[in-house]
Amino acid sequence: MAALLRALAPAGVVRRLSTDAGWGGLRILPPLPHPGVIMANMEAYELNVKGVKILYVDTTADYRRLEGQGVHLAQEMSARLRAALGKEQVGLILADAARRPVPEGPHFVYEAGPKLFLGRRGRGPLYVAWDTNLLVDYFEFGSRIWQGDSIADAVGQDYAAELEGLQFLLSLWVFRDIRFLMLPDSIDDAKKKLLPERRQDRIRAFHEFTSALRLLGWGDPEADPPSREGLLILPESELQRALARVPAGFDRKLVEVAVRSGAYVFLTRDERVLKAKDVLRPFGLLVATPLDLLEELFGCGAFHCMLGPRYLHWPMPDQQRVGHLVKALPSSNPS
Repeated sequence: MAALLRALAPAGVVRRLSTDAGWGGLRILPPLPHPGVIMANMEAYELNVKGVKILYVDTTADYRRLEGQGVHLAQEMSARLRAALGKEQVGLILADAARRPVPEGPHFVYEAGPKLFLGRRGRGPLYVAWDTNLLVDYFEFGSRIWQGDSIADAVGQDYAAELEGLQFLLSLWVFRDIRFLMLPDSIDDAKKKLLPERRQDRIRAFHEFTSALRLLGWGDPEADPPSREGLLILPESELQRALARVPAGFDRKLVEVAVRSGAYVFLTRDERVLKAKDVLRPFGLLVATPLDLLEELFGCGAFHCMLGPRYLHWPMPDQQRVGHLVKALPSSNPS
């Protein structure tokens, strides 16, 4: 709709409202109140058709301006992936893939990735819950991640590799139906009490992650719940025994919420939590670092869509969700 209005503007059909007397200005309306969230700026247009004036208010303007960052990141990382693999290796991968049915998308076929989906059957999204340490990484390096910058020169080699893994996951998220979950307990997960502004950053991020989640499927997460088809139904006592292997405190709380909410992956860099990954697999939860998850996704052909156009044959998911994840960054919401 906004694109149509812009196309009509040169013909004098649309006049963009302005706070000053000048022509062609833009009126930024006051933010709408929302608990814990700084709302996006809005754009207002006056549409005049055959003497009938209609006011069009675009409440998502600020998010739409950020949508292009997703495609930019995907293009940058696709080129980086092909360069890292080399022309010969890419050719071998695609030649092998050509002997199989083209992978479906943007959803996943769970049987195609048994190590990733841990026995689930059917088709649907990939639900990934973020540990707090990944959220902190995202807050610190998210701007560079979305710009497609290399992070190797900013941190140590092992840490940089995991951050680059997160960067590749975000680039795949642009194309595929991956649902990132920020768990509510992450808001207060810290070694010491958070300053009010830092806590507010996390509250805002929680709302933005939730908004991004609602832009896929039926628009209501409850209408497209995580699948447990194919998983064993184990007694509560077994779950408690497995959770006892996770360090007490917020780590255990977050992992328990991830299991009970039906998340498929718990993304973390915490070595103490990673030690419990084997006992959590029977409950359908893969505890993994970004590089671990990257390996599993690559193994089931999920990244073919970034290697050859033949494997990117579905409509792009709603890219407004990119704007929500970018707006989750503290740097995108200056006080």
